[in-house]
Amino acid sequence: MAGIDVFVIVEDVTSKLLTYESIELHRSDTLGGAYSLVETETLVAGTFYYTINNADGDLNKWYKYRFHHDTGSVNSGFSNPFRPEGVTRLRGRQAALAKYGAGIVLVNTGTDSNKITTADYRVKTTLFRDDRGKGTWLWPTTGNNAEKARLISASVASTGVITVLPTWAGAFVDGDEIEWHTLADPTEWNNAMNRGLARYWYVERVPIVGVASQEEYSLVGIPFLKDKEHVHDVRWYPTSGVDVDESFGTDGRWWRIREDVGVLTLQIHPAIAATQTLYLETTRPMQSLYTDASAAPPNASEELVAALTYDEVLAYLSAPGRGSVDARATWRTARGLHASELHRLLIEHRPKPRQGRPQMPWPPKVPQPWGAR
Repeated sequence: MAGIDVFVIVEDVTSKLLTYESIELHRSDTLGGAYSLVETETLVAGTFYYTINNADGDLNKWYKYRFHHDTGSVNSGFSNPFRPEGVTRLRGRQAALAKYGAGIVLVNTGTDSNKITTADYRVKTTLFRDDRGKGTWLWPTTGNNAEKARLISASVASTGVITVLPTWAGAFVDGDEIEWHTLADPTEWNNAMNRGLARYWYVERVPIVGVASQEEYSLVGIPFLKDKEHVHDVRWYPTSGVDVDESFGTDGRWWRIREDVGVLTLQIHPAIAATQTLYLETTRPMQSLYTDASAAPPNASEELVAALTYDEVLAYLSAPGRGSVDARATWRTARGLHASELHRLLIEHRPKPRQGRPQMPWPPKVPQPWGAR
């Protein structure tokens, strides 16, 4: 099913049914934007958990819901705005901007193609000088110019107008969202996120469909498996009547990973039937994200993604040949100060695979019963 699933819990469904008959789900592109009705779900007695699929929604959209009854147009108040659980490139980047003071998110109120206008108090105030932020970057996230970075050429503090070069191809509309990046180019933030995601490991479960009488299975079709140490266990369901998986390496069965010039092969004994499936318990890095709507796996932590991204941005800024010697020293110091928090998060969200020792077809050492004590 396309789109995004939004989960709503109605604990007091019995009392709600006395007044209302359905849940109305409303959506907006931005937190403070206009919300419109997109889906309706009927309340059912005794049902507390509702999954509402929004066909053209995504993890970056904002939602809120209310209860409704058609007779008399009775509506409850709206819930607090929320986003569905998940991490996208946009959400990871904006979390890093907010947490580490590397930029702000603005809402446009103008209709130009060479400038944005905002009433945000962090921009529109005479407490700041004109041309503040000249040479830094704007990155629209919604509207006609989404994901097209521009450099700030001028700004007027009293009117909240920020002019850019080069001009955008399309005109803005009221309510478009724009990120103002003050630390680094947003393109570098996106590149840094992908470098950071390559350092974020998680547990993946890979199915291997059985082939009758076959004891070897090539793993070359699993591109993220680079080392046999990344396979921690081989699991299976020994009977169709018990829905509990077990390690394959028990009760006289064994498995191992053979590595031939970088090509991994799973060896098992005995062979399984064509109706059975093995599951590799592996660890792998997070996949790269190439658009703002691209989503990381469901178990990704936004906090760790933001921390890894910020660490990679600091590494980029402190690289030899980039900026002055003093500037590079400042960024190296900042990265050192960030290291303890990053280490804590890496430990907190480390992968936790189940470990199953492969059973070899021969004992690892020759038994010596006469030597027993």
